[in-house]
Amino acid sequence: MSMDPRAYGGKLLPQDLDADPEARAAMNEAGLLFRSDAMRALYRVAVQVAGSDAPVLLTGESGTGKELFARLLHTLSNRSGRPFVPVNCGVLSGELFADKFFGHEPGAFTGALRLQKGSFELAADGTLFLDEVGEIPLANQVDFLRVLEERTFKRLGGEKDLGFRARIVTATNRSLPDMVRSGHFRADLFYRLNVIPIALPSLRERSDDIPPLAEYFLWLFGHHYHRPNLRLSAPALELLTRHHWPGNVRELKNLMERVALLHKGEAPVRAEELPLEMRLELGEELPLAIRREGLAGIDPGGEAGGFNLDAVVRRAEVAAMLGAYKAAGQSKQHAAELLGISPRTLRHKLAQYGLKL
Repeated sequence: MSMDPRAYGGKLLPQDLDADPEARAAMNEAGLLFRSDAMRALYRVAVQVAGSDAPVLLTGESGTGKELFARLLHTLSNRSGRPFVPVNCGVLSGELFADKFFGHEPGAFTGALRLQKGSFELAADGTLFLDEVGEIPLANQVDFLRVLEERTFKRLGGEKDLGFRARIVTATNRSLPDMVRSGHFRADLFYRLNVIPIALPSLRERSDDIPPLAEYFLWLFGHHYHRPNLRLSAPALELLTRHHWPGNVRELKNLMERVALLHKGEAPVRAEELPLEMRLELGEELPLAIRREGLAGIDPGGEAGGFNLDAVVRRAEVAAMLGAYKAAGQSKQHAAELLGISPRTLRHKLAQYGLKL
């Protein structure tokens, strides 16, 4: 079943987009949904640079929507009716890299039985999007640079020069300047790609976007799973807004799919239906004594079964692990030291409680 909002009568998201032409335009063009000033500013940058052929380098944490932004640039450009070819560079190296980008002629190597076009050729005069560009091995970076400089390439086993006309948009969650300094990324290639740098903010830096994104994803998955009336309660929205979101928009989207599948009844989704670790992280489910003193205790006004010893131990252990992980700067090794246990024991406890840190 399609997850395209236009499959549901063209409705995007209730009232949130109606008063914001920029957000509505971005949603129609590439599926980007926002309310924050930070994303409005980036949308205006996209409009400004989309008509250029200059390479664009998108940076930001994993899950911030770099491919969606690349598609927005493509859709806004005069190349919009031409191919958009995404390539994940993190899974390519050596001959696999060369074959993926250059393609091959029949007989170029064992098993090459027919002509195969590569990404350079498939992109034609559209947009070639390279995700995880920092993962291109050094040995292959020089080949890529040569194509950018000469704007021609040959298929593997071929003799004919083919023209490269596509616009290049790249993305990475790594620091390419640091990689240049350490010798893991060519400086000349970096300067070629970094003509128009655009840094996408993390979801926690654009917290105004969390409620409309959460509502949109829940609405979308609600239609997908034939549950169109799903909605979030105010406490649930507040909890989502306060969460740190290390996985950014991707994490939020996955959570809303989980909620859409597991929510029962017609009432709004309650905060208690969100992951326990999220509630513990924000102190929403800690017994009173733990919140105040960091000690295991029981809040008589807490949830049903609050006096159950196993439940108290579970909540205390989870709270201690999350607190230590945060105090340790998100280092599991240091967190284990703070807890007075071995890293192996910490891994076992995390698995036991289904926590992913």
